[in-house]
Amino acid sequence: MRHFTKALIATAITLTTLAAPAFAVTDGSYTLTKLDTTLWEGTEASLLKPVTSDYDYLSGDDEYLTYTLPVSWQFKFYGLPYSQITVDTNGNIWFGSARAAYSFPLANAGLGPVSAAFNDDLSSLYGGGAFIQHRTNPERIVIEWQTETMTEEGNSLFNNFEAVLFENGTIRYDYKPFNTQSTTDSGSGISKDDGTSHLSVSTNYGSPKTFAAPSSFLFTPAGASTDVTVNVLFAGTGSGTVTLTPPGTACNTTCSETYTSGTTVTMHPEASMYSLFSGWGDGSCTGNGDCLLTPSTDITVTATFTYDTARQVMVGTTPYSSVQAAYNATPDASIIKLWATSYAESLTCNRAITVTLQGGYDSSYGSIVGESVVDGALTIADGTLIVDGLSIR
Repeated sequence: MRHFTKALIATAITLTTLAAPAFAVTDGSYTLTKLDTTLWEGTEASLLKPVTSDYDYLSGDDEYLTYTLPVSWQFKFYGLPYSQITVDTNGNIWFGSARAAYSFPLANAGLGPVSAAFNDDLSSLYGGGAFIQHRTNPERIVIEWQTETMTEEGNSLFNNFEAVLFENGTIRYDYKPFNTQSTTDSGSGISKDDGTSHLSVSTNYGSPKTFAAPSSFLFTPAGASTDVTVNVLFAGTGSGTVTLTPPGTACNTTCSETYTSGTTVTMHPEASMYSLFSGWGDGSCTGNGDCLLTPSTDITVTATFTYDTARQVMVGTTPYSSVQAAYNATPDASIIKLWATSYAESLTCNRAITVTLQGGYDSSYGSIVGESVVDGALTIADGTLIVDGLSIR
């Protein structure tokens, strides 16, 4: 249920911005580290998308809503399990209380446990909003804010940041460069609200409003395993390898590597001869180039390789998807070149022409590397067929 409130928690605390430490900081319950690689999950960020158990949103000034986590898991925050979270438009996630607040002392505001991704008076009344989306592989909840500061409301100076909650209790903050010109940061981070247990991004790394480039931070609960596993699955009609660096392991079938949480991992796809890399699956990687990950929990990625049927036969510079299609279209005295692979088809030669079938080529048709096999019937009803480097089975 959405609510409208206006809760200003005033504070006379002056925050000192310190240089980013070269080491992790801890409050005894969590460890805070700045990741070497900037990550961004994002949500569908649509105010028109229907609300479901996996997607919700809110907008306005000092609005908040309570979101029920997936039934399969509870989120532990400072050791206590929660089946619901409350998200407000001021950049906060509340655990155990339903409210909106801003500009409060992070250590102890008397409002309850909180994750304050950006602690200021924010508004999405004239655009943007707070968007909540459940994602899988790994299980996580992404909360994305697109918001202005209250003092700049209506000026289209939007700031984009997010918090990602993982099933194992880990929290990640991701910040894109802020557009704000007038803002105050009362201390962004996490807090048990007991005056002792809290970790501030602002104190240790500077205010999010000052980040010159996108930045990502990881809050890892004490006792949680710092080891994560990257699993690689293979799919498709083709073949290839995926190299994981570090340590440089090349896999051509299901494999996995274990890393310390927060390690940057590069996955490089390489298609085998006669195959193409079609892209990544499972949502953690996109496109068909290298995939760069900084996993904070176990993750599985699928690499899809497809056999390149469109170029498996060549006449001159024209590719064909089958031997029969090439024969039907080729002029007299042509050479039909085939890859050094198997062709599951039959061939009928019924034209008054002379054609050479030249088998055994590599994928670029630059050199002979083996023999081709036509696994089917060969019927010659007319013309002449010359065969070289080809077996008919």
